[in-house]
Order: sequence, then C-alpha cells, then structure tokens
Amino acid sequence: MTCLAGAGTAPELIAEATLAMTAVARLHGLELEDQHPAFGASAVARAGQAFPAATRAAVLGADVVLVAGAEDPALAEVMAELDLRARVTRVRFGYAHDVAFVAPLEPRTEEWSLETAFRLAESRGLRLAAVGDGGWHELADAVAVEHEHVRVERLSPRVAIPLAAFDAARFDVVVMSEQWAEAMIEIAAAPASARVAAHGLLAAHGPSLFMPSPEGGFALAGGGVVNPSSMLLAAAMALEHGLGEHGAASTLAGAVSAALVDGPGTPDMLRRGLGATSREFTARVVAGFQLSLRNAEFHPEAA
Repeated sequence: MTCLAGAGTAPELIAEATLAMTAVARLHGLELEDQHPAFGASAVARAGQAFPAATRAAVLGADVVLVAGAEDPALAEVMAELDLRARVTRVRFGYAHDVAFVAPLEPRTEEWSLETAFRLAESRGLRLAAVGDGGWHELADAVAVEHEHVRVERLSPRVAIPLAAFDAARFDVVVMSEQWAEAMIEIAAAPASARVAAHGLLAAHGPSLFMPSPEGGFALAGGGVVNPSSMLLAAAMALEHGLGEHGAASTLAGAVSAALVDGPGTPDMLRRGLGATSREFTARVVAGFQLSLRNAEFHPEAA
C-alpha cells in the first residue's frame, strides 16, 4: 500500500489511518506493508516537484493507494497515471447504515461502472438503485441480465435526490449516470451528526485510489485535533475495494461509526466543551474493534 500525504493536515490524517489499519490487520491476521513516498508540497521541498519519479514508481507498483489531502493539486498527476474508471462514495450514519454510491468517471466507462456496482450489490444486500434517464436504465437492464439475484430499482433523479436527502437509509447500492452523480453524492454525504463519507476511484487495471472528503486542509494543521473519521473510512474502503479484505474493512468501518455515535468527538463535532484529539478519536475506534467484529456477541445498539 502506498500512502500519499501532502501538506496541511494530510500527514496527521495518514498517521491515524496507518495506526488503525495496522491494528485491524493484526486482529484479522493480515500482513500489510505501507510506504510513504514524498508527495505534494513536501516533495517540492525535497525533490523540486510535487510528483517525483520515485513516488510515481511507488504508486504504479502498489496494490492500493491511500491519499490524504484530496484537494492537493498534485493529485491530478497521480490520477493521470492510473486506469481509473468509476467513483465510489461510501456514506455511513448511525451504527450500521452504509450506502455505496457508484458513478462512471466518463461516458466510455459507463458499462464497466454498472458491472462494478452490480458486483458490489452481490457482496452486500442484493439491492441496487439505478438513477438516471431512460437510456441509463436500459444500459442497467442489459448488465442486470448477468446478475439475476440483484433486485434493481429504477429511479428518476427527481425522485432519487429527495430520497438521498431525507431517507438515505432505504438505499444499499446506488449507481448513477455521470451527470447526476455530484448532486446525489453531495446531498447524501452532507455533514450531519454521526455521518461520515469517503471516496474511492476504482481502476480496471492497477491500483485504485482512496481518499477522505475534502476538509480544507490547513486551518487545523499542527494542532492534532483534525477529525480523522473520513480518513479512517477511506482506509476501510482501501481494505475492501482495493485489497479485497472485507472482514477487516467491516471491522474498521463499524468501529468508526460507533465512535461517531458514542464519542468522544473532535472539536469540529462539538458546539461546546473540550473535544478529543485526533489520536484519542482513533484510539476509541481501535478499542471498538472487538465490538464491531462480525462475530461479536454484543453490540452497543442492543444494550
């Protein structure tokens, strides 16, 4: 796994993600190797360019790429090197609600993106909502022939967007045409209590890219109080979609949701009072792994 951290809060976020991934890998008996090549502003200071040759080699040779600092201009250079075809956004809220939004990155990857969404639905609840116009629904129906166990719901954007805003829990996997993706994702992932979102750019060949939601990267830098929840969910997505480690991913994502519900929250999550540091929040997540394991006999929601 290659980890790319630019300036601002990115180094702090990568540190929290690495800590959590190491802990969840140990719990599930996995071996993870991570490397941290120079990237962005730190690479400019060291090598005179934001995406030096050594970093490029590390990215292309990785199984998965985890990026902190989705707003870093150097990210465009990374993306240009990869065979990225679809965007997947995961939104979690409450203890267990988890919705996956999939959309093509460009028209030529529509069929590939639909196929990816159907496979994702098969690994989850066997439910998929196709959001778009008649042409998009026809393409979804053509792909659905090879996935007969998935129940497909065809929705117009006029119906789907309000549902994403007020009843997102009714969805499991949502696959959207490119033109409606931004609206659906922004509404469903809008900041709210105990809600967290993260993003992945999936590649057909080579490594996929995973990152947290943009958070303005410099205002809290150096204070150790940046909210790491989106970064930790991005790490869970890297485990699931990038490395195929579904059990470890579920443990990490579930523990992130539990920490958001039960606290302690970082300062951005509080109206008043003393917030937790980034490390205290991550420590709470790691401490919750035993409860978020699939075979756990106790769950806080049932208490």
